[in-house]
Amino acid sequence: MIYVDNQAAIQLSKNPVFHKQSKHIDVRMHMIRDCIELDAIMVEKVHTDDNIADGLTKALPRDKFMHFVSQIMVRVTHDD
Repeated sequence: MIYVDNQAAIQLSKNPVFHKQSKHIDVRMHMIRDCIELDAIMVEKVHTDDNIADGLTKALPRDKFMHFVSQIMVRVTHDD
């Protein structure tokens, strides 16, 4: 299972129709489509608020960061 928070990426992975805007897509994308067709992998939408990878790729407000930390089971200690 691959969780994706980008609806356009999900549609491109499932739709073999090529458009002018997607003609630059790398050969790796074709492999992903083949794997989806063979049921070797599945792609599923994950809401941005539930995407724990954002904690590694984006600057987050404190509350969202703390949610991220709890999801990856890291304990944060601080001196107040």
